[in-house]
Amino acid sequence: MRFSRVDGPFCRTCGLAIYREVTSSTMWQGWWSPLSLVLFNPGTLIINRFTLAHINKLPTPIPGQPGPQLAPGTPVLRRASSLAALLPLAWAIWALSHIINDLTS
Repeated sequence: MRFSRVDGPFCRTCGLAIYREVTSSTMWQGWWSPLSLVLFNPGTLIINRFTLAHINKLPTPIPGQPGPQLAPGTPVLRRASSLAALLPLAWAIWALSHIINDLTS
């Protein structure tokens, strides 16, 4: 398990690109331990969502800024990595169905 943070002076476009990349990575890689499944990964995704509000308040890119601007890419929920979030949901449904089945038997 590891936590990372990206600091730097970002414009709105670059901040959105970093947000989408980091959140997609979290959705794909963050579910693989029991503690992360129920605590750390959902918490990280919530914190990332609040961070998006700060990113949206950043200034737009200024023409002639030094350095290249990052392309924002596709939205997080339209990326293939977001499908990995369905795995814990499927596991929870499976576990609940077995618990309910055991209680009613």
